[in-house]
Amino acid sequence: MKTLSLVVPCRNEFRRMRAGEFLEAVERWPWLSFCFVDDGSTDATAERLEWLSNASPSMHAINLPKRVGKAGAVRAGIRHLCEHSHADLIGFWDADLATPLAEIPRFVEPFEAQKGLSAVIGSRWPHLGADIKRSSHRGLASAAVRMLIRRVLKVPVWDTQCGAKVFAREVAAEVFARAFRTRWLFDVEILARLGCDRLRSHVIELPLKSWFDVPGSKLGLGSFASILRELAVVSFKTGNM
Repeated sequence: MKTLSLVVPCRNEFRRMRAGEFLEAVERWPWLSFCFVDDGSTDATAERLEWLSNASPSMHAINLPKRVGKAGAVRAGIRHLCEHSHADLIGFWDADLATPLAEIPRFVEPFEAQKGLSAVIGSRWPHLGADIKRSSHRGLASAAVRMLIRRVLKVPVWDTQCGAKVFAREVAAEVFARAFRTRWLFDVEILARLGCDRLRSHVIELPLKSWFDVPGSKLGLGSFASILRELAVVSFKTGNM
């Protein structure tokens, strides 16, 4: 099995974080490790992450001195891993475990089967047999965002915003080399940097078997104005974001 290290961005996640599940995951899969990035939390998140990093050599925590947002926290973690980790695969995963950790092996298997694969990105497509649960208002907001992205940017991906993505190590180093210009749509910037040709032939969109809407998510209809502004920033024509 290829080795995988996942960045987990954390911002005031003390109450929502299920620390025991992360420990169970690294005990179950010795090829897996986590890098938690505390994005300037004001609760006890930093203490919880310190406890996790002391509980297992497969856990590591980074504390950012000030808040940089999810995009900046993910980038900081991935750049750290590219410099200090020897993992074959590097990615990121949401701290609230909306995508269950049980899905992780399914993200690694395509890299074992397909040579030259660049990335595997999660998709919350509600296919037959999947257990995808959303609140009604979040479902509406997410559907509208997907429609906008597909219509405006012609992105050949059904779900750009899923918080579970895994990359080949060298691809992660390339994609996260520069700071992101957007806050809400940094996942789309990631796809822009991969480029259309690579998306069509070297990226797999993996339909999740389960995904659960966790209370506390910040995406809603009120985010639309920001998303519309960021759509104008992301250029999918050049791939040079």
